[in-house]
Amino acid sequence: MDEQLDALDERGKKAAADAADPMDAAGAAEPEDAASASVPDGPADGLTGAPASAPSPARRFHAPKLTRRSLVGAGVAALAVGAGAAFGIARCTAGDASVPSEPKSPEPGAAAGPDSRRGGKLVMYTCCDDGLVNAFVPAFMQETGIVVDVRRMTASECRDSVAAEVAAGRPIADVVWGGDESWYAAGEADYEKYFSSENANVLDGCRNTSGYVTPATREVCVIAVNSARAEELSVEIEGYADLLDERLAGLVAVADAGTDAAAKSSAEAARAAGDLLSAFSTTVEDGSAQPGGDAFLAALEAQAGGNVRATSEDVLEDVLSGAAVTGLVYEQQAAAMARLTGEVEVVLPREGCLVAHGCTAIVRGATNLAQAQGWVDFVCGETAQKGAAAKVRLRSVRDGVGEKDDFVQLTVGKA
Repeated sequence: MDEQLDALDERGKKAAADAADPMDAAGAAEPEDAASASVPDGPADGLTGAPASAPSPARRFHAPKLTRRSLVGAGVAALAVGAGAAFGIARCTAGDASVPSEPKSPEPGAAAGPDSRRGGKLVMYTCCDDGLVNAFVPAFMQETGIVVDVRRMTASECRDSVAAEVAAGRPIADVVWGGDESWYAAGEADYEKYFSSENANVLDGCRNTSGYVTPATREVCVIAVNSARAEELSVEIEGYADLLDERLAGLVAVADAGTDAAAKSSAEAARAAGDLLSAFSTTVEDGSAQPGGDAFLAALEAQAGGNVRATSEDVLEDVLSGAAVTGLVYEQQAAAMARLTGEVEVVLPREGCLVAHGCTAIVRGATNLAQAQGWVDFVCGETAQKGAAAKVRLRSVRDGVGEKDDFVQLTVGKA
């Protein structure tokens, strides 16, 4: 592997020099028709991929910076960076620190408490996959009596639609669900401040600290592999470095990091992993080593060869069909596809795994504010988290909610 990486050194550095500018944080998504439907009464198991579409040459696999997330080890210590510094948190942890918590605000005349049946309706913009939507939303409707109108969009479409609606003073959405904290950077400009009564009961590091965005799930960045195609090429894929094997040129699928939440997290994970690889580091004037995450990410973009898809669901469809041998997605998505088809392998990269928060927020000026608050309370609650964990590959934000027995445990790395 070291010889392979050394051979890729010049290629990676050249790709980094030719790389496009980093993602414009406010970049608008390419227009697409968003699906809009009320969720059925019963949950559907699994993931329904969106129809594949031709990749746009304008889409790029950008290099966003790490935020509150960090690479963690998959059952082993995470690799160290530089002189002994280790990537930080493997999972959100329980803590004794005082955390923000405010009581719920039910509609006038409604009974207090988490089991209140508020009734009414709720408009939700979400980029979450069908498996997650069907694991949470029908149960929310049944418990609260609230009818949910689910409108599927990309993460950037959710953000940009809310911003436009709030700016015009005519918000349609009541809540947004999906994407990590960075997608909600507008804070009070676009979102209502609300601390759920469940906030103190979730894991430290997964709590709402700003009042404007509430983590609801933990998402692990993984590599999806078409095992049959990989075997045909005699390629073993155990980590990010393996994606640069010359036999995989043009056969690595990634989604647009400017519009897709899983793609953005995957880009961050790949960049952080690249910082660990000596083949991509450079020596600066003072003699110290400069991590090579940007160079690695540029080399990975070149390896994708233009196979940049609109969404991570498209990536999974490419992997399943064999159009790509491998792709970067979230664990929950890949595991659902693996369970349904038996043809997709889920690889937790040897370099470490990046864990992101799938978040939700209440839109500023929401028409159905009490129902929106009810959603935030519900999605973080023990009943919802346990119910979802039983239906999909959920890594809960709550302590004490068990994960699937065959989950690989993520551990904190020691330098």
